[in-house]
Amino acid sequence: MIAGIILAAGRGTRIKSTINNKVTIPFLNKPMILYGVELLSQVSSPVVVVVGAFADSVREVLKNYDVIFAHQIDQLGTAHAVAAGLAELDGIANGDSLVLVGYGDHMMFYSVNNANDLIAYHKKEGAVMTLVTANMVDPHAYGRIIRDKQGSVEAIIEEKDATLEQKQIKEINAGLYCFNYSFLKDNINKIGKSSVTGEYYLTDLVALANNQDKKVAGFEVEFKNVGIGINKPEELEESQKIYLQTKSNSS
Repeated sequence: MIAGIILAAGRGTRIKSTINNKVTIPFLNKPMILYGVELLSQVSSPVVVVVGAFADSVREVLKNYDVIFAHQIDQLGTAHAVAAGLAELDGIANGDSLVLVGYGDHMMFYSVNNANDLIAYHKKEGAVMTLVTANMVDPHAYGRIIRDKQGSVEAIIEEKDATLEQKQIKEINAGLYCFNYSFLKDNINKIGKSSVTGEYYLTDLVALANNQDKKVAGFEVEFKNVGIGINKPEELEESQKIYLQTKSNSS
């Protein structure tokens, strides 16, 4: 079984959305969240959508879609959101299940082939966690991928924590993941709270896996299949431009 979890609970403070959740904002005349739901519905079942801030706006957009809603009452980070989504898989998923996790504001560019290739690569590598990566010309503000000598993912270093040498790395974390359900279930509540933000971060699972001598794989795709996430109005405009350019170039 392959399940999907889409994170759509954040308040969207930087995009200044005061009535509706950010993921309901149109991306080329289609609510952002629909791209992720339509993608994961083709490769996974069930699809769980984690809602929180302005939850009713997300429920309304998805009223005709076959999804399960999980409510994240307090928005305490990405790992906290995934934990809320996982609770909806109790009694449905089993030890052999896989879980795809993506962000509601950053799934517009992925194709079904990308998702299926991610799943196949995860299985081939024998990983407990596989994350999509891409090379960016300007990776500023994105987490950099640190690989070991065998090519496995050793760490994800955020811009603010990176050394000058690490900032030269162009490979970034694109924010789409494939997990072994059993690993995710066993470790999601082991993640510590950030002393800076008070939140729980999904990317901390990289360190937990490595500490358990379990493999974290990085599945590199072309940037045109990743695009950029949307936190600010100018990023929405830029992302739509990139999308139109990449689609016209590939047609």
